[in-house]
Amino acid sequence: MMNNKLIESFGVLRLLLIMFIVSITLSSCSDAVRDDFPQRNFVGYFDLRFSEYAQNVFTARRDMDGNLVGVNGIVVYNQGGTYYAFDLMCPHEKSTGCSLTVDMENNPSIAVCECCGSQFLLASPYGEVLDGPASQGLHVYDTGVSAQNVLVVSSGY
Repeated sequence: MMNNKLIESFGVLRLLLIMFIVSITLSSCSDAVRDDFPQRNFVGYFDLRFSEYAQNVFTARRDMDGNLVGVNGIVVYNQGGTYYAFDLMCPHEKSTGCSLTVDMENNPSIAVCECCGSQFLLASPYGEVLDGPASQGLHVYDTGVSAQNVLVVSSGY
């Protein structure tokens, strides 16, 4: 009787261990897919008192000091003082020849890939896919606002 309970306990532990290993493997696979996005180390500065950066949405290839930002440039979305920054490179195409565009007048919360037509939500911290073929959201960058009202966008690498 005792041996049966002991064997049953080991069976449960073994099952839990297998489930743990599978979950770790699956999560590391999704990270591996995400890591194939081109990386470029940068920190960009945008004075929010300048009209080109004071909009709710703006795109930039260079910051206010002329430094390159992002891989294909960035798009910044301001949602009530919370800033989301994404690379302009489509995560599906991963090509410097394929940039995202934003219709600033009619639909500034959506970015569209000019090559594959994928659509992404900018009014979100994750840049989720709204319509494919892309299966991953936009590449996200870190943001913060200094006491001098300067938006800082960085790759975080």
